[in-house]
Amino acid sequence: MINDPIVDEVRAIRDSIAKEHNYDIDSIFESFRRLREAGERSVAPPAARQSPDEHDSASSEGAVEQDGAAETAAHHR
Repeated sequence: MINDPIVDEVRAIRDSIAKEHNYDIDSIFESFRRLREAGERSVAPPAARQSPDEHDSASSEGAVEQDGAAETAAHHR
């Protein structure tokens, strides 16, 4: 397995935070909540999810558009 320095750093930070709170998830959550309320941490809104039907139709339309683009590119060569 290849070591990824970014993953290693994230895991080290996660462990450091957990140790500060004696691995108590409620304490960790409360700490992050206080930081967010103090404006020291921001929370990104969750991404909008597509229903499976929307996802399938978007994928199909994208495939058609890509095929058309490939044909256009081939025509201009």
